[in-house]
Amino acid sequence: MNIKVLLALIFAIPLIIYSNEEIGIKQLNKIHANPFNDSYIIIFDGSPESFSIDKITIDKPKERTLKKIKFLTDEDAYAIKVFGKENKFIYTLGIGNPFYANYQHIGYEDREYMGGPVSSAKIEVAIPLHIEPTSFIISKRDLNGKLKDIQEISIQ
Repeated sequence: MNIKVLLALIFAIPLIIYSNEEIGIKQLNKIHANPFNDSYIIIFDGSPESFSIDKITIDKPKERTLKKIKFLTDEDAYAIKVFGKENKFIYTLGIGNPFYANYQHIGYEDREYMGGPVSSAKIEVAIPLHIEPTSFIISKRDLNGKLKDIQEISIQ
């Protein structure tokens, strides 16, 4: 009985020590901002063919901003590629089509069209502070559904 306990301890101690080292080494960083922590809030001023950074602040993101931020899907007409230190690609955010305004009022449900094109838009994204973005590439879907880069924007 004592030998079994001793053997179990001999095999278990290295595993416990190794697992504690792994916990200390690896730290997961989330790639989406949350409403409780400060983030980079980047506001783009855009038209269908040209974008610029209007303002960058560090603040807690608003819920409505977080609801709009998502990874790229096939339904997104525009996308923002985020690059970090040493021009390393981090991820792509889908921003839908910010140049098409949808009706939000009751009473328009029976209409053939539920919105219309707009010529400019303010696009707000939130990026966690640990990512430290250095540049962005704005992409637009072509008629074949492929994303084409239309502009690169560096943070000065």
